[in-house]
Amino acid sequence: MSENCPSAVSMDDLHGDTPVAQITITLNRSGLMKIEGSITDAQFVAYMLDTARETMKTYHAKQKAGERSPIIVHPWDTALAGTPEEKKLLEARHELSNAMSSYRN
Repeated sequence: MSENCPSAVSMDDLHGDTPVAQITITLNRSGLMKIEGSITDAQFVAYMLDTARETMKTYHAKQKAGERSPIIVHPWDTALAGTPEEKKLLEARHELSNAMSSYRN
């Protein structure tokens, strides 16, 4: 273990809930739209965008009905929770965490 973080035992200890993918969509006044971020896996990008669209639609419908906080979107309100895609991300995270543990030992 390093002297900077002597009690760290996992990736969560070192980094917490670290983002693993991000997509930013920007619309300029001229109408030019750009997408940037983790966009190399076309299928996963489409899945993230579909999830965001459905979460937004549900969020606004519930907010309009007075059933939502105007700020918080819970993780279980996204389509990623409990899916094979989430399981793959978690497996990759655990693999990295295990590799870090092996490296330290």
